[in-house]
Amino acid sequence: MFQYILFSGIFLLFEHFIHVLGTWRLYKKLGITYHKVIIPIYNIILLFKINRIPVWFLFLLFFPLTSIFLLVFLWINLLKMFGKNRRRDIFLFLFTFGWYIFYINYSYSKNIVVASKIKKFKEDTGSSIVLAMILSFLTHTYIVQPFSIPTSSMEGTLLVGDFILVSKIHYGLRMPITPLSIPFTHNTILGKWKSYISFQWPYFRLPPIKNIRRNDIVVFNFPKDVKHKVIDRKENYIKRCVGLPGDSIFIKNGIVFINHQKEKSSKEKQHGYLIKTKNIPLNIEFIKDHLDVEDVEFIEENNDEYLYQIMLTEKKAIQIKNLFDNIIFIKKYILPIHFKEESIFPNNLGWNRDFFGPLLIPKKGDFIKLNSKNINIYYDLIVDEGNNIEKKYFINHKRNNYYRIKKNYYFMMGDNRDNSYDSRYWGFVPEDHIVGKPIFIWMSIDWNRENPLNFFNWKFRWNRMMTTINGKNSYLSFFFAFLFSYILFYKTIKNSS
Repeated sequence: MFQYILFSGIFLLFEHFIHVLGTWRLYKKLGITYHKVIIPIYNIILLFKINRIPVWFLFLLFFPLTSIFLLVFLWINLLKMFGKNRRRDIFLFLFTFGWYIFYINYSYSKNIVVASKIKKFKEDTGSSIVLAMILSFLTHTYIVQPFSIPTSSMEGTLLVGDFILVSKIHYGLRMPITPLSIPFTHNTILGKWKSYISFQWPYFRLPPIKNIRRNDIVVFNFPKDVKHKVIDRKENYIKRCVGLPGDSIFIKNGIVFINHQKEKSSKEKQHGYLIKTKNIPLNIEFIKDHLDVEDVEFIEENNDEYLYQIMLTEKKAIQIKNLFDNIIFIKKYILPIHFKEESIFPNNLGWNRDFFGPLLIPKKGDFIKLNSKNINIYYDLIVDEGNNIEKKYFINHKRNNYYRIKKNYYFMMGDNRDNSYDSRYWGFVPEDHIVGKPIFIWMSIDWNRENPLNFFNWKFRWNRMMTTINGKNSYLSFFFAFLFSYILFYKTIKNSS
């Protein structure tokens, strides 16, 4: 915590220095003496008074991210005060990332004069827009953030095209690690250019409202994202937490055992099923339309027998069996125990997705005795915790067969068990990679997965909109009531003004 506050303080002092360098001559034109300009915070309050901005806005200055918004807002107002309010001026300001004000401050400050009196803050439409952006950014960064579901790894619970809200405070707010980034972007612009500067804060998390529990659905940053080194800019993943720190996980015949206990049955879990029909092919269109099944793969036809692999819940498998009379068999597709998946974690023990473990999930404070069998399990973990491994057991230039774990780790799996790239393939999720808890589906669209931008084929899943993640509660009617009340209130205020 102390390190985070120290870094934030240094950053705010740097901002103050930039602000003074870029505006001191403009302050002088406003009749403000230089010694007042160099006083931190007080110089901002002076601009508040001139622009008649409420003093409570000052709290934005103490958050490294929103302080940037606040300075941009104040700089734009300064430009307007000196007549630099044309579209060209605003464009130059934004195009130069704010450096245009330095040009005005040092090149034009001798000739320009205050253009006009400043309107009250509440009458300034532009200021209202900036305020709305700041509040939205605060909410997005510190409270709740929208995400979309792009893949089928959580099908059974979350569908492709679900738009969810994720609480960042449930598991403890992770304070932003990269303060210099383009607002409302994650890690890239148009999928090509990084939207952030890799200048980073130390990791710090506020106390949680609740701890992660087994079977919670969790959003986290993908630990093995090699394109983005900064934790909070790594790709976002969503999976179900099946193993907590200190747990032992074991998978046999596709069944997960945690601490030697079979995991609780879940209606949402999907597995791959082999289905063989006779004489007539399976009616795939009917299954997709009526059972909301997407992953159907035709394997082969042989002697008028048709073989398919479909991702299904146990309930849907029973429904299909009862719907069609020509089904020869329908059974789970389980990889044989002797089959080795090359991509499975940790790549040297001969496991596969259906026969995995036993594996101990690391817990903070645990001592691990390293040997030839488990060094591949913990090698990346030891490196990620800031250590240097020269050889198998040489940690930080010293031979050491024991290592003390510094963080808590979690084991994540998708509900679409046989079509999920999860901890079985890439290992553990460190506690500092946890983003938050999904709480709400606010919109859901069924689109063509091969061409999702074909808007004409979009179908809204009304039964999923404004529902909780588990689908038990729907608030769609409350949403429409709120929307109607808001529009009515807005029109009333507009007509009375």
